[in-house]
Amino acid sequence: MPTRDYREDLLQRLADSQYAARYLKAALDETLSDGNTEAFLLALKNVVEATGSTQKIASESNISRQHLYRLLSGDGNPTLETLTSVLQAVGLTIDFKPSLKESKDL
Repeated sequence: MPTRDYREDLLQRLADSQYAARYLKAALDETLSDGNTEAFLLALKNVVEATGSTQKIASESNISRQHLYRLLSGDGNPTLETLTSVLQAVGLTIDFKPSLKESKDL
């Protein structure tokens, strides 16, 4: 039985915006629970790579390609404005909902 390349398979699945949204949500939830932004930035980098060329996404985000690469590195620290512009360029947005803790308190 032939094996599939994990990265290739992941990028193919991330081309679906519904899958990409769930993937980023899981990465953000992890970041919110442990404070480590590296997992979220790696997930965002994977989504950017899956949806088009980095140059195209940078252009649509109105940032330089180099800035996008720095932003998506494990040490990146995007502003909210930059994050939302990159998300918009890949066809996604930020969505908020009550946390489970808040839902139980209501």
